[in-house]
Amino acid sequence: MQAVPPPMVRRLDPADVPLLYPLVRLSFPHLTLREWVRIGRRLARPGARARQGILVAHYGNDRPPCGMATFRRGFDLCSGDTLTSDYIITLSYTRAQTIIDALLPAMETLAREWGCDAIRTITHSKPVAKPYSPVLKLCSSGNITERTVRLDHNTQIVPRS
Repeated sequence: MQAVPPPMVRRLDPADVPLLYPLVRLSFPHLTLREWVRIGRRLARPGARARQGILVAHYGNDRPPCGMATFRRGFDLCSGDTLTSDYIITLSYTRAQTIIDALLPAMETLAREWGCDAIRTITHSKPVAKPYSPVLKLCSSGNITERTVRLDHNTQIVPRS
């Protein structure tokens, strides 16, 4: 059996926005395509002032996305400048860790470029929103796990092989 190479990761491109919709629907079934396109276009805006966006994982340029991670730059009293990923979504359950392992070094690179001192990831154990509820509740029947890793500017996170 031939080994599958790790996914490639890049910043969200406007052409990726509609391709990411099936992935987004996994965690946010209440979002319509129209709503997602509006949000995605905003997050795909380039520029030095952009402080938020999405990283997209895919197994080659001609393949659809297999994972994504939202990110935003902010400040935390304990950690200083921090790159936070509120949502990491993978399309594959069997290769989820491989996709996450490809996204994390890209997040670290971005955090270093932006002068961040830490990376925070937030994991939701259950779907985030219930589409049939009049009031959308964040993880109403699950847990949220937050992990913050301080960056050592003398070393780099090495992805697992």
